[in-house]
This record gives sequence, C-alpha cells and structure tokens, in this order.
Amino acid sequence: MIRVDDPASFLLRWHYLGLFGVLLLEEAGVPLPIPGDLFIAAMGFLGSSGRASFLPSAGAVMAATVLGATALYLVSRHAGRRLLSFAGRWLGYDATRAERLEVWLHRRGARGVVVGRLVPGLRIVMTLVAGALRLPLPTFALGTLVASAVWATVYFWLGYLLGSGYQRLAGPGALPHGLLFAAVGAAAAAAFILLRLHRRARLRRGPPG
Repeated sequence: MIRVDDPASFLLRWHYLGLFGVLLLEEAGVPLPIPGDLFIAAMGFLGSSGRASFLPSAGAVMAATVLGATALYLVSRHAGRRLLSFAGRWLGYDATRAERLEVWLHRRGARGVVVGRLVPGLRIVMTLVAGALRLPLPTFALGTLVASAVWATVYFWLGYLLGSGYQRLAGPGALPHGLLFAAVGAAAAAAFILLRLHRRARLRRGPPG
C-alpha cells in the first residue's frame, strides 16, 4: 500500500508528478501531515540510487511553488487583512509580528520575499502578508521563484548525501523507514537554520521572527 506519509514509496510511484502535487497543495495553504521539505529530501534520497534526477526535481519544486503560492497570494490579495488575521492565529503568527513583517517586506521587496521564504515556518505567512499588502505580483513571483530554487537545491542534495551514506550501510536499493526519515528531516531543518543564521549575519537587518 502506497501512503502519502511514506515519502519514498509515494515518490517511487508518483515520481516528479507526486512531488509537484504535494508541494502545490502545501503552497496553496492546504495543511499536510508531512512538510514538503521532507518530500524534496526524499527525492534526493532516490536520486542517490539513480531513481531520480536533480533538474526535473528542481523544476517540479519551482513550478509547484510558484503556482501554489501565487494562488494563495491572489486569495490573500482579495480577502486582505481578514484572511491574514484568521490564518495568523492558525499559524501562530500574531498581529504584532505580522506588522513587523509588513514593514520589513515593504523595505526589501523581492529580496525580502526570497529571504523570508527561506526562514523555517515563514513561507506560508510570507505569501499571505505579500497578498494582503498587495505587493506587486511580479515582485512576489520573482522572489518566490528564486527562493524555491534555493529550497530545492539544498534539500535535494541533503537527501542525496544522506541517501548515499544509507546505501553504503544498507545496500543498493534499500528504502529508508521511520527513524531514518525523521533524521533526514531534522538534518534538513538544521541545515536551513544554519544557512539562515549565516545569511542574517550578512544582512544589516533580517526579517522579524
């Protein structure tokens, strides 16, 4: 039985289309039991044994991210601050933090979208705020595209490196289960946090957390 909560098996069946679909739903604001980051890492894991390639994986991530985020952006643009207020409570993002993000986003524009979307837990909020603020769509789309390329690259190759090590230990063709994928997710999240801290050290002022 193929389950969506088993990323490797799910992607073995649905491959790039499955990756595209999962990320499209997540970026459009649909809650998923497993974050999209883990599916990208899983695709990298499959790539370590020759069952996936980076370029089509990155293409699926970028296309799904831009399309899904744009859809949510347009909804937020239409609904305005009412949706932002409602979603903020659901996402644990209060009015004060949202206001700080608004000010920061106005100052940074597309670069703000790029940096904000690379902060763990801020991707969906960034989309809602950009729409509610009526940030120009080309600016939002460009920032989202660049951020998605970085996102795809980091997580795919993290999964690839972890997969290579796992293949040496477990043998060719072995699929990870349970704790291994939890470790992949933890390693990927830690890598993004470290990248984010490094980026913030190079900026005069980072986005509000």
